[in-house]
Amino acid sequence: MDTSKSGIFIVIEGTDGSGKATQFALLKERLLQAGYDVATFDFPQYDQPSSYFVRQYLNGAYNNGGIPGPYTASLFYALDRYEAAPQIRQALNEGKIVLANRYTGSNMAHQGTKLASPEERRGYFIWNDNLEFEMLHIPRPNISYILRVPADIAQGLVDQKGKRSYTDKARDLHEDDIDHLRKSVEVYDDLAQLFPKDFVRIDCVRDNKLLGVDAVNEILWQKIQPMLPEAPKTKADKPAAAPASSTSTQAPTGPEPENSQPARADTITPNPEPEPILRQDETGAYVLTETGRQFLGSQVTNSASSIYALTGKLGPELTAALVARFTHRAGDLRSTLLLEFAAAAERDQALVAHDAFAAYGDASVGQLASAYLVLGNVSNMLAKQVEHSRLAAFVEQSAAVSRHEAKNPDGTYNYYVPETLSEDTTNTYCQYMDRIFDTYTDILEALTIHFTETGTPHARAEAARIVGNVLPIATKTTIVVYASAQALEGCITSLLSEDLPEARETGLQMLAEARKVLPSLLAQTDKSDHGGAQIVYHAGTNTAVRTLAQAQLSDNHAPQAAPVRLSTVWPRNEFDLLPNMVYPHTNRPLQDIAGEIANWPYDKKAEIFEAYMGDRTNRRLRPGRALEHAHYTWDIVSDYTVFRDLQQHNIVEDMQSQLLTPRYGYDVPQIIEDAGLADQFESCFDASLELYSLLQQAGHPREAQYATLMGHKLRYKLTYNAREAFHIHELHTTKHASPATRQLVQLMHEKLAEVHPIIGEAMKFVQTN
Repeated sequence: MDTSKSGIFIVIEGTDGSGKATQFALLKERLLQAGYDVATFDFPQYDQPSSYFVRQYLNGAYNNGGIPGPYTASLFYALDRYEAAPQIRQALNEGKIVLANRYTGSNMAHQGTKLASPEERRGYFIWNDNLEFEMLHIPRPNISYILRVPADIAQGLVDQKGKRSYTDKARDLHEDDIDHLRKSVEVYDDLAQLFPKDFVRIDCVRDNKLLGVDAVNEILWQKIQPMLPEAPKTKADKPAAAPASSTSTQAPTGPEPENSQPARADTITPNPEPEPILRQDETGAYVLTETGRQFLGSQVTNSASSIYALTGKLGPELTAALVARFTHRAGDLRSTLLLEFAAAAERDQALVAHDAFAAYGDASVGQLASAYLVLGNVSNMLAKQVEHSRLAAFVEQSAAVSRHEAKNPDGTYNYYVPETLSEDTTNTYCQYMDRIFDTYTDILEALTIHFTETGTPHARAEAARIVGNVLPIATKTTIVVYASAQALEGCITSLLSEDLPEARETGLQMLAEARKVLPSLLAQTDKSDHGGAQIVYHAGTNTAVRTLAQAQLSDNHAPQAAPVRLSTVWPRNEFDLLPNMVYPHTNRPLQDIAGEIANWPYDKKAEIFEAYMGDRTNRRLRPGRALEHAHYTWDIVSDYTVFRDLQQHNIVEDMQSQLLTPRYGYDVPQIIEDAGLADQFESCFDASLELYSLLQQAGHPREAQYATLMGHKLRYKLTYNAREAFHIHELHTTKHASPATRQLVQLMHEKLAEVHPIIGEAMKFVQTN
């Protein structure tokens, strides 16, 4: 979108009969009453010559050879919008709120029904986006709101419409086809899922009941309000203008100062020119001035040595741009800094960075600049998805200091409420959540007293750790993310491709905030030919595989015989790692080395293997990278808290979880039994199961996960190499690990040592008691 626009462009979309025209008119009136200048557009423009082909198409004039395909029909609508584009641009440049009834989204939704496969539709969406916004330069809306009404209800509402100017029929080509209406609802749903930055869905039917006009309008207004600038003042609100005359009847407020004559131009002392950073001597060579020395001293840690560090005072993006430029320039990086980037602090840094990346950057420059993002008040469900990224670092607030028993100023507990639920379902959801949080508070207080009486150190913190098992996954938390621009983009596009609304909303907010510190490096994240294509691709593959898996595999929540199963191991014989261990120390091909080692006796193989393990005096000493060739894949059923422990503290090669569910059960800690709190503890899990079932019955299988508790078990798989195993096994069996995590990892270590005994024995800091 053209960043010079000062207005806001809002579109009302939806299937035929969804009430777009009504909400369009109400919204216009509400904005006018609030003091905004509003420009409205109604597409197609049936009263304009530009809609000729649209009118002919909707009346079936082009059906002789079959209904025109989506690409042909899209041109009819696009050219109608192209005609209106200058007026839209002018209104936006004048700072107006531009409202449109239908726009490009209608084209995508109705024409997308002609394409059977999701992949074809996504390709068409991207083509249409490029046609209108890149080729024809039609203004892109800030947001399009989709009014969603099921097809059967929508067609009934269509029949209540009056006569239309473009057709003499009760229903046009699209309205008359109920199958088309049903498909267009589905395609609109696709748009809202695939492009959440551009399309926001508003469900106008809740619990099979059509919401009232005023209720829908209020939902729209609540979503639009945060986007609006401050309403302009009316004439009555504005202060009176000062008189235009040069004379004034007002008495002076004080005496005239002495010598009040205007200063003569030749007596004004001009501001001295600032000293440049570099000067050229008589030979033309550049010489540092004192100002230059001070500047360089602030930018690097050592201005004389050939080894130095950048202080980062240029900012993350400009520093990354400096490095990108240096890779295409001879000499020392400091000379590039002085000659090309020293003045950037006085200019538009974003523009300088953008130009450098465009000229010299590639995908790798995204690794050069990093940022901290704080994600506050996100659910633990969202935290699980955010921390799926391998290339970023994450830190969460400790459970020991989190006050989940405390209520917000409005009297609510701090848990996430999905916006997709109906009003009745939301009320039920909140009732169950409040009941669980009330019980959590009671158990926490009682267990804290129990620990205090038994002399347990840090009584409340220990109680919070144990009682945290009854908190729902919906419980909000705060995550601090530290990542490069490349890792942030990967994390954001992953969230935007999810079908969970909270994930998409968080992804959009992360992108908006990250762009404030890394604007140039994240400029392409949601573009249709860059990050947008990735979002579409991953969302499509996820949907396709999920559909096939659900159709061809039956669900079975039966717990496996053991909490940990070592599914795959490679290599079966750990001595097969020996060629990789000795390879850097020989001059022979790997295949020759492996062939000779295969004929060695056991003692000779063991000698080299043990030498490679070395004398480890602490757990931070890990053997070399030859161990990265060995891999272990685990199928695990454990508490959610154990899963989060393993997810937060390790970089593993693969970690994938299944949908959260209460069906795998939970454990009651012995201390809960000892304190006489088992009934209250179990009542939280009973309430969770009831709420989970209610949400599933209401058609919300994804949202039902929010009802599961931290103490519920989930199934997931984990893959890591032998070198990572040293870190994971030795870290998570220390006394600082939670008892549940320690017990699980000890079991994993036993199984690893059975198949690879020398590697298992080398992990000498694994604590087995």
